[in-house]
Amino acid sequence: MTESKQVASNSAPEKEHFDLHTKGCGYLGRVRWVKPRGGGRRGEPFLACAINAVHGSVTEPAYTYFDLRVVGAECTELVERFKPDVQQDRKVFVSFRVGDIYPHLYYADVKDSETGEPGKEPRVIIKGRLLLLTHVKVDGETVFERPKTIAVQESAESIHQERNGTSG
Repeated sequence: MTESKQVASNSAPEKEHFDLHTKGCGYLGRVRWVKPRGGGRRGEPFLACAINAVHGSVTEPAYTYFDLRVVGAECTELVERFKPDVQQDRKVFVSFRVGDIYPHLYYADVKDSETGEPGKEPRVIIKGRLLLLTHVKVDGETVFERPKTIAVQESAESIHQERNGTSG
């Protein structure tokens, strides 16, 4: 155990959990403040956005849509900063890190193509938490670049390795 972890564990119990992080790049959209129904901690308004992530071939890219809750003061400030650009339909291209993704099932109103009868169709969207923006371009011009720093990895894997005296 490192000295800093020993001090932290002496002052407050450390919560251990597994992180699921996804890194990528894509187009920022649908920046909005959400006011949840109900009260309590979950009743607090929060900033949300969508990222249409790009993957696959550069010549024929595929897209994956993420609906995200923005977390952290720095990330919230950055997303808010580029909200007017998104609202003006400018291309806001970001490099990002998302945490704790999960599929969310919902039903969309549709009309049957043959009969025209209204109905419901199941659809899935990927939700998660937007943790970090590392690079932002607006209409092809770089407007934000996070300085490269050496990050200390405190993932569940490194905690597991330390606890069990294993590596790799």
